[in-house]
Amino acid sequence: MEYRQNDWSILGFGCMRFPKKGGSVDMKETERELAYAIAHGVNYFDTAPDYCDEHSEDIFGQAFQTMDRSTFYVSTKCGLWNAADGDEARKVLEKSLTKMGLQKIDFFHIWAIKTMEDYAAYMKKGGIYEGILKAKGEGLVDHICFSTHLNGDDIAKVAQEGVFEGVTLGYNAVNFAYRRKGVEACAKAGMGITTMNPLGGGIIPQHPDRFSFIRQNTEEPIAVSALKYQAAYYPEQSSNP
Repeated sequence: MEYRQNDWSILGFGCMRFPKKGGSVDMKETERELAYAIAHGVNYFDTAPDYCDEHSEDIFGQAFQTMDRSTFYVSTKCGLWNAADGDEARKVLEKSLTKMGLQKIDFFHIWAIKTMEDYAAYMKKGGIYEGILKAKGEGLVDHICFSTHLNGDDIAKVAQEGVFEGVTLGYNAVNFAYRRKGVEACAKAGMGITTMNPLGGGIIPQHPDRFSFIRQNTEEPIAVSALKYQAAYYPEQSSNP
């Protein structure tokens, strides 16, 4: 496994979807997948309160019981639909800590900023950001980040505000032109950058010929090329939180 600054594994483990069996999470297969990822050096795990019918953080809690806390990083989130203000956001955070058996969250994300109106709602006085900032001051959060589906220009505007330490955004061979300005602005601001949707929601593997431009080795699967494409783009001045 390759690692970047602060010892992040270059591949993280996103836990929005776990395998199901009979309509519910297949715990045996889920445990196998987590064990495989850990054994192969993955140390960044991303979850959220709503993932997997609200069970993702519970599943993590079981896995983390057997792991040395100093060997992994955890990301979770709070959205406008989870909390109306800072006090409610604090309760969301505390519930996440309890479910995962943790004393702190490494990277707490203001979740899914889709419009600048969303951003304003998160940042209002007494709002979610303010509540999480207070929790950070108490040692319950290490880094406050945001996840987003904004375009590159608007991501740049948020980055320039200087209130976040990291970002998670969709970035791949499908939408790189749409978001690159935002990625570069976050890097310039010294923010950590985590990308999601490296396969473009399945579009890239479904159309390998269309995306052949990302291949360096014509023999490798296009999905592998897509991951390498992500890893190769590492803007100057970028640093993890």
